[in-house]
Amino acid sequence: MRTTRYGNADVPVHEREWTAAERQPYRKTYSLKPGQHWKDAETTELQWEHYPTRSDGTFVPVGALIAEELLHEGATIAVFIEMWGGVVLVGSDLICIPAEGPLGELLDKLRVANGGSLAGLPDVIAIFPDGRVAMREAKNIAAKDRLGPKQHAFADVARRVLGEKLNLGVVE
Repeated sequence: MRTTRYGNADVPVHEREWTAAERQPYRKTYSLKPGQHWKDAETTELQWEHYPTRSDGTFVPVGALIAEELLHEGATIAVFIEMWGGVVLVGSDLICIPAEGPLGELLDKLRVANGGSLAGLPDVIAIFPDGRVAMREAKNIAAKDRLGPKQHAFADVARRVLGEKLNLGVVE
C-alpha cells in the first residue's frame, strides 16, 4: 500500500475508484441541523461538486462513502464533517447528528489540545468498540488536492491525544 506524509508520520493512502456523478450544485451541508437529511440542505449554483455515486446510482458526499466503509469495518459510529462556519456531523445515512456522547467528548479533547480550534480536522471520524479512532482525509489527486499545514499540525495533535488508538489515513 502506498503511503504519504501526514504530520510527522507516514500514513496509508486508500485508493478508491468511485465513479462521480455529473456536476451537481453544491449542497450547503454547513447549514444542516441535527435530524435533517443531507438533501434538505439548500444548494447553490455558485459552487459545484462532482459527488461520487453509490452502487444504486444515487450521488452522495465522498465522506458518506468513507464513513460507510468504516462502519463495515466495525465502527460503532462514523461521520463525515463539514467545518465551514462550525462543526456539522453527518452519518453515512446522510442524517445530521449532534456532537454529543463519545464523539462529542473526542472533539472537545481534540479542540482543547489544538489550542481551542478544530482547524485541520480530517473529513471523516469513526469510533470503534475497542477505543480505536479512525480519521480519514479525502483528497482528489486529479484536482491537485493536497494536505495543508493545518491538516499536518492537527494530525500531530491527534497523535498526541490518541496515541496508538489513532488510525489515520488518506482516501484518494
